[in-house]
Amino acid sequence: MLISKYFDHVAITLSTICIVHCLAVPVVVALLPVLALTYGLNDAAFHTVMLWFVVPSSVLGFAFGYHAHRGAMIVLLGAVAIAVLAVAALYGHGVWTTVTETAVNVAASVLLAFAHWRNFRAVRRAHNHHF
Repeated sequence: MLISKYFDHVAITLSTICIVHCLAVPVVVALLPVLALTYGLNDAAFHTVMLWFVVPSSVLGFAFGYHAHRGAMIVLLGAVAIAVLAVAALYGHGVWTTVTETAVNVAASVLLAFAHWRNFRAVRRAHNHHF
């Protein structure tokens, strides 16, 4: 259970970072265009790098969680969220508007965090721990 809890917490934290990034970067880029040009703030690169952390931590968290609780719907919910994040990161840049891309990323990140929260709760219930 401890390892599942760890990966769920990591994945929730990464989802939160993604949400903050998706909401803050457009504002920062709009307010500070010189910073964006100087340091090359690239949304596509950030989302791709985030996938390298989100996918493994989520897969491990859901795998260990499923082993404890056998809740396939929780894993499916997480898989859908990861798939949407991957589509947005790999294909959304330059195709969607910034508003659409931000909305899709935030919605998928919230969905992923919710799935990890459900996973965490189900593991705790499976091990008969107190909430």
